[in-house]
Amino acid sequence: MPEGWEWRRIRDFVKKVDSIDPTRSSTKRFCYIDIDSIDNSNQTIQNPKLITGKEAPSRARQIIKKDDILFSTVRPYLKNIALIDEIYDSQVASTGFCVIRVTEGVDNKYLFYYLKSDAFLSELKRYYRGANYPAISDSELLRQQFPLPPLETQRKIVAILEKAEATQRLRAEADALMQSLSESAFINLFGNPLENPSGWKVKRLEDVSEIVSGVTKGRKFKDQATIWVSYLRVANVQDGYLDLAEIKEIEVLESDVDKYALTPGDVLLTEGGDRDKLGRGAVWNGEVPLCLHQNHIFRVRVNPEFLTPEYLSMLTGSTYGKTYFLKSAKQTTGIASINSTQLKNFPTFLPPLELQYEFSEFVKRVEVVKRKQGSSKQRITMLFESLTNNVFSGEMTA
Repeated sequence: MPEGWEWRRIRDFVKKVDSIDPTRSSTKRFCYIDIDSIDNSNQTIQNPKLITGKEAPSRARQIIKKDDILFSTVRPYLKNIALIDEIYDSQVASTGFCVIRVTEGVDNKYLFYYLKSDAFLSELKRYYRGANYPAISDSELLRQQFPLPPLETQRKIVAILEKAEATQRLRAEADALMQSLSESAFINLFGNPLENPSGWKVKRLEDVSEIVSGVTKGRKFKDQATIWVSYLRVANVQDGYLDLAEIKEIEVLESDVDKYALTPGDVLLTEGGDRDKLGRGAVWNGEVPLCLHQNHIFRVRVNPEFLTPEYLSMLTGSTYGKTYFLKSAKQTTGIASINSTQLKNFPTFLPPLELQYEFSEFVKRVEVVKRKQGSSKQRITMLFESLTNNVFSGEMTA
């Protein structure tokens, strides 16, 4: 560690946070920030809830202040972490967060960047408790150490990382623009499916496609012939695109390969998880030779007499599709899932095929650009991670 740096525990630089029972002022309105309020793609607050005290859940107990750090202690690897802006000063946060209010000697943005670094979150996994919903206690989190350089160096590191994040934001804005082009083309050609202005015929998805769940991990095969093949996990299937940065392999029966093998044009839809993942999906274009999909992903193979894959993928991912899936899904705290019956019953609008083909050709042209952008995004992400590792090890602070 560089001269002047030291390892210190987070708890040594944290102030106490006041608590409140908002139900005692039942008519007073306030912003309530829970886990769902965090956009974990950029660690910002996007969807706070404006509620009254009588509507407050039992977890609404922590009074937050400007510059506080919110760190979700449930499934920390999801990076539901955020800095509190002035607009949320004196509002209320869920007890699902550890609220970190730093004392003198630590720049809150410096600690914020460190807490959301891959190196720290990877180390934190050693202290998780629980299998289905890994969590860490506030006290265990605050017991962790972090590298503490002089305050001037902390601020230099923050300036470096803020510039790097600005580059990431520009890349994300360009990606969002390309996605909006396809969405705009969809509306222009087909209208809003929530209204079905052209009165398109509607059929159940099962009637115009073949729907298959995937392979299950951890099966026992005894002496049966097996083979190791690539397969897609839920993490690979994003909303409107595939993240193929990491493809894992799975052992399956040789007889299962033909049954579960993906072919170009298959539409992949996730069964759920976090509510924002419900029914999300993308079109498979044969990016990986001989690839299967796991059982938490549905493969929809369209009947070409009725549908094109690109049209169906956009329909299921539209507000119309997500509304249907959320309404149909089984939901528990923060989690939602659909089964094959609900997917098979999805009411599918059937515009003329020539319009669908026109849309598909447009999407394919957009995808060419998006793939180039994806390579750029991956390089920027890798550079940011490398930069983060360097600054927190003291190798780069000038």
